[in-house]
This record gives sequence, structure tokens and C-alpha cells, in this order.
Amino acid sequence: MTAPEHQNQDQYEKVHLTIAQWKQVIEKAENATGRALHMYILRSWANQQVVTNGSINAFRGNVIEDITDRKNGASAIGNITRFVRAVTGNPKATCYSWNTIRGEWTIGTYQTFSLRKALGNSRAPKGSDGIS
Repeated sequence: MTAPEHQNQDQYEKVHLTIAQWKQVIEKAENATGRALHMYILRSWANQQVVTNGSINAFRGNVIEDITDRKNGASAIGNITRFVRAVTGNPKATCYSWNTIRGEWTIGTYQTFSLRKALGNSRAPKGSDGIS
């Protein structure tokens, strides 16, 4: 048995949400306190597959003083994670990958396609070569 890469690794399990599940996540986001921020995160993922700690802080009106302080971004992503876990029924579910060096949360290509469709858009933006 190998040791986990980080102490909380056993608390997370990557899931791939369907369009219907993303719709449920969106509904929860739209009905929760902090709706504007939740939808900002989801739209960021739909537009560019990534949302950064810096962009979440900017949305909240903050200028980062210490690049290693990621509490504001992590708490915002934590809300999305709760929605994903409620929708999937999986207490370990997560839909993103965390890039600790860049301070960003990224979703995969197919997750992006499903999220875009759940938001009522095309699978990919017009002009996206090879991914229509």
C-alpha cells in the first residue's frame, strides 16, 4: 500500500457530471446565498475551463496581499463542491482539479461541454476548431 500524496486525498473522488446533473448544480447555485459568485465560477468554467483564486478574489473586491492565501477562493469552490455532492449523492465527489502552483480550479473538456449545454449554450463556442 502506498501513502497518499496529500493528507486529505481520501476525501475526494473525481466525478463526471451529466448535463442533467449540471442543471441541478446550476439550480442549487442560483437558489443559494452568494448566487452571483457561484454563477461566476460556473460561467468561468464554461468559458475557459478554469477559475482562479485571483479571479474569485477580484470578484469579491479583494486585492491579494499574499499569493499563498487561498482561503477566499477555496471557500467559494467549497460551495460548488457541496452542490456537486448533493446532486451526485457522493460525499467525496469533486468535479475539478486543483493546480496548486497556479492557484486555479480546472474542469475537463467533457465536463465543460456538459456544463455549457446545461447553461443553455452550444457544446463549444463557434469557431472552436476540432471540438464542435
